[in-house]
Amino acid sequence: MTGNTSTDDSRIARRSVLASIGLGTAALAGCMSDSSSEPANNSTDSGLASGESDVFTDVVMEDDELEIEIADDASVEFINLVDPNGELYDQQRLQAEETRITFDILGRYDDAFPAGEYTLVARNGDEEVDTTTITLEADCKITDVLWAKENPDMDWDRDSPVWDEYAAIVIENEGTIPSLLTELEWTGAPAAKLGPDDSISYYHETRLPPGKTTVYSFSQIYQTSGASGSLDCREYGTEPMTVTAVVQVGPNPSYTQQIEYGGGQPCELTIVEGNSDESASNGGER
Repeated sequence: MTGNTSTDDSRIARRSVLASIGLGTAALAGCMSDSSSEPANNSTDSGLASGESDVFTDVVMEDDELEIEIADDASVEFINLVDPNGELYDQQRLQAEETRITFDILGRYDDAFPAGEYTLVARNGDEEVDTTTITLEADCKITDVLWAKENPDMDWDRDSPVWDEYAAIVIENEGTIPSLLTELEWTGAPAAKLGPDDSISYYHETRLPPGKTTVYSFSQIYQTSGASGSLDCREYGTEPMTVTAVVQVGPNPSYTQQIEYGGGQPCELTIVEGNSDESASNGGER
């Protein structure tokens, strides 16, 4: 497990400028489908789309890149990728006898990616050859929050003498492409009650492919004593702790866990229940 820096110490801007795309005259002329033409608007057989296409034979997501394969006998010079707002996201040019190209998808933004339905447009000069639509989206949910003390068999940082105060979250991505976890904010955590604020936050850089990913905390989330003193649990009852995951693609999911504070000093913590909350409406931007 690696260390990290709290947002209280380093609240830096994380948005980068969209990478410059060198586009020629043909790109600008052909960024959208011609209204006068009616090419087959079919989809490919890959996991990102369905149906048939005579030009687009395969569309897959590999790591952070979208890979497009073109039929060997297709006469295609450019492939345009049009975003859900109808704007040109990127363009790639195929060299002679080249049948496979890639688009950099998740490496272009630090904070947000316009997820949704994209259009691939195959062009030969000014002529539109074929189009197909694909869905690029991530749908992340936090399905569980785990306390190290109650889950000792997991991959905790055993070098830490207080490893049993750490937490882990399970994030399930039900979308078609990976997202990127950039921050976890813990509101109402026992460790937060030791400080002046009700929340603590840490940056992460964890890739979230489709499926389940376990993310370990960078600090003692269930900590009840430290250099600044100890909690007197007689002052608390059953309190909510909410963790929010800030993700690059898709809405920011949250999970609320009810923690019962018992004893006095030292505290006796008991997890009562937990549930996944509705995703934040602000999407991947923060």
